[in-house]
Amino acid sequence: MATMRQMVSERVDRLSETHAQSKKGKYGFLVRPLTLALGWTVFIVGLITIPLPGQGWLTTFLGVGILSLEVTWAHDLLHWAVRLYDRFFAWFRRQPQSTRIVLVTLLILVIWVIFAGIIYGAWRAGTLDFLTPYAAEIGLER
Repeated sequence: MATMRQMVSERVDRLSETHAQSKKGKYGFLVRPLTLALGWTVFIVGLITIPLPGQGWLTTFLGVGILSLEVTWAHDLLHWAVRLYDRFFAWFRRQPQSTRIVLVTLLILVIWVIFAGIIYGAWRAGTLDFLTPYAAEIGLER
């Protein structure tokens, strides 16, 4: 099984070669701003997709990897975060099944609480007015 470090490293290395070649081209001056915009976009999409099934963490790390092509802090952050991620999952795999089930259940509860808080805050701010009848049913008032 490939570690997160290997998966991210392979993809960032491929991007790095293309990135370096693009900087030498006629429109090389556009590479930095486009790389930063793409990196931030991929990073934000990754953060949003972490709690969803799929490759949220990989997408998040790839976003930081794209940013690392242009800024050094992202390079340092990427190596630290991927190492921490791999260490956590190595520890997680060694835990008994009951511990893993409890941890995953707690994680799902935390995600639901965060989403509920975001929805509640958006409703209180007036951006989700269609929820007002449902909120009244459970006793919430703006």
